[in-house]
Amino acid sequence: MSLPFRIYPVRKDEVLRRSAMRNPSAEEMRLLDECCRDGGYVLEYHITERPRALEIVEDEALREALSGCEAVIVFTASLGDAFRDLVESHDEPEKDILYQGLAAERMDALIESYLDYKENILKTSGAVLTSHYPFSWNGVEENSCTATRIVGIGMHPEQVRQSRCRTCFVADCPSRRESPQESKT
Repeated sequence: MSLPFRIYPVRKDEVLRRSAMRNPSAEEMRLLDECCRDGGYVLEYHITERPRALEIVEDEALREALSGCEAVIVFTASLGDAFRDLVESHDEPEKDILYQGLAAERMDALIESYLDYKENILKTSGAVLTSHYPFSWNGVEENSCTATRIVGIGMHPEQVRQSRCRTCFVADCPSRRESPQESKT
């Protein structure tokens, strides 16, 4: 089944950042292109969501973060078994860090694309989403290609403690700056 929304395209600069490659060589860039190409062949994006009442949240800190919300959405994002197999079982050690960086970037792209889609649907009723948080869902294994998150839904934006942050897809975000010197430019 295809998703009802488009996934943001691969941001190679983000893959490199997550792979701790600030000044990649020509060979590293060639390997990155190969990883993106090979990963693109096998990526299968999946989202499974479950709207729930706020009462399912037992963790006190998480309940506080979601205060002002009437409900939550628990969702699992997956990049697919074939991509996980590629990341975990390929026989090219020089690509390990790049595949991990690509998996992290693709997981963020999937989650943010999904949340943008949900936010567009919910805003017609005046609802807002909070930031998303890790969530433990029985029977769902977490790895670099599968993540379970929870996001709050608030019908009264003024009561929601924190609206959704889009740090992963905002070009000029203070959280993305590498040093104080760069933040002044």
